[in-house]
Amino acid sequence: MTLLFYAFALAGCLPVCLAVALQERSQPAPSDLTQQVVSEVQDKIKLITDKTLLDSLQLSKLLPEPLFATQRHAWTNWAGTQYADPAQVFRPKTINDITAMVQKAKVNNKKLRCAGSGHSWSSSSKVNKDGYLAIMNDMHKIHSPVHVGDDVWTVEVETGVTVGDLDEFLRQHSPPLALPSNVVLTSVRYGGVLSLGCHGAATRTRTLPDLIAEVKIVDSNGTLRTFTKDKDPLEFSAATVNLGLLGVIYTYTLRVEPLFKLQMVDSLPLVSEYFDDPKVGGPKLKAMVLGNDQTEMFYWPFNTPGQDAANDYLWLKQWHRTNMTLTSSFVTDRLTAVFQTLQTILGRGVNELMVAYPPSTPHWISFITPLALRADNQVLDAPNAIHYQAGIDNLPCYDLEMGFKVDGNFENVVKAWKFVIDKVYEYASKGKFPMNFPLEMRFVKSSDALMSAAYDEDPEAIYCMIEILSAVRTPGFEEFSIEIGKYWMDNFHARPHWAKMWEHVPGIVPYLRQEAGSRFDKFDAIRKKYDPNDMFLTDTFSGVLGH
Repeated sequence: MTLLFYAFALAGCLPVCLAVALQERSQPAPSDLTQQVVSEVQDKIKLITDKTLLDSLQLSKLLPEPLFATQRHAWTNWAGTQYADPAQVFRPKTINDITAMVQKAKVNNKKLRCAGSGHSWSSSSKVNKDGYLAIMNDMHKIHSPVHVGDDVWTVEVETGVTVGDLDEFLRQHSPPLALPSNVVLTSVRYGGVLSLGCHGAATRTRTLPDLIAEVKIVDSNGTLRTFTKDKDPLEFSAATVNLGLLGVIYTYTLRVEPLFKLQMVDSLPLVSEYFDDPKVGGPKLKAMVLGNDQTEMFYWPFNTPGQDAANDYLWLKQWHRTNMTLTSSFVTDRLTAVFQTLQTILGRGVNELMVAYPPSTPHWISFITPLALRADNQVLDAPNAIHYQAGIDNLPCYDLEMGFKVDGNFENVVKAWKFVIDKVYEYASKGKFPMNFPLEMRFVKSSDALMSAAYDEDPEAIYCMIEILSAVRTPGFEEFSIEIGKYWMDNFHARPHWAKMWEHVPGIVPYLRQEAGSRFDKFDAIRKKYDPNDMFLTDTFSGVLGH
């Protein structure tokens, strides 16, 4: 009850903050009013969530430890599931810094890996006393966009640039520009987003690495290499999703286009509408997905009372390009983000309660989801529609994600989704609740990047990117995710998303060698050309590449 009291008290601070902001400011010009009020509200939100105030209320003792945890290692990822204690940490700011760092690693025979915001769950950035770690966050220059013809522009970004920073930079350009698709998070950095094959939800513009026009990488000799499709298509396909194995990535150049609008339709259909009978639900799902520009589906288990999926519903998001009038404004967009951030801060407390007492999971979810989810129909600028949820960083979680090629009628998608739901309720019948975050699914067109989870020689192939999530420290998630992952692998030839959890699945490295060994060998031959002494090679990727 104490936690709920503080939660509601904190939620109640928002209107107070609004009132204080309005009372304290002098009267600015009307054109400056909305931006100043929003800025002041955000400052108040920061104030009421400040550690000092929370400590005085003893609220920090009730919130999950990662929010205030002291750093026990030289580097930890965002979710607290990976750490590194390297011989030295570098924070390069220029290309000369990168070159010097690589040359030092070469002279001292050290491994070298890079990290950004730390939003990967895999060991891609992990290095210990045998190596160096480069934090690339200070490499954040964005070059002026270049018009290359018709409605196509390119923009070169250093690898420490965040998704949100590039969005804002492109908005300010004349004309305003945008990426055709993107990830939801705005705090992640393009070095990791692109090199690990993140994908977005677009079925018409492929994955994010397929938007790359050029890659610049400093190899193990300290030489700056430039990769383009015109120069060498095979090497370029290795350099886009390179896993940090060809060298230290300096910049990516992305294709962008004039800013556009998306109609974002949210609906809450019953699970049974799409995921009951594969022969019925599959074709229906196919027609819906192929009729959208972008599609995303969520399912929270236990979202209706009683431990039975019969009445459970989905959160379905559909995006369509449109010329309709915007339904929001600057101030409503910013205030929505503030409210969402506050909700996620409070949500951490609920997550911790479910982790501490798993049998409470169905009760919390069935109580919260009707309050949090609703049908809606909005027209937004593309970045606002794509980054539809703020504050996700406040909810550290586990995440297993895999991708597989969709069959002709999407029947395998229905089976893959339904298996998870059936398993959730099977575990619940045994008093186990390993999943308290959603089952999530997006669809993308295939990629020609050699190491992409959506790689396919058929340019029209559609891939289903499906994932299960749960709050950090949820009991039983490892066992549950292994069972789910192996089912997807055994039945649909699923491939792991390199940035998510996958290394814990037994037998996955031999499985990957069997499934895609020849393709990985092509990548490895290129890798050896630029890193003959394995400066950038990790233990996990060494196995994947057959070493």
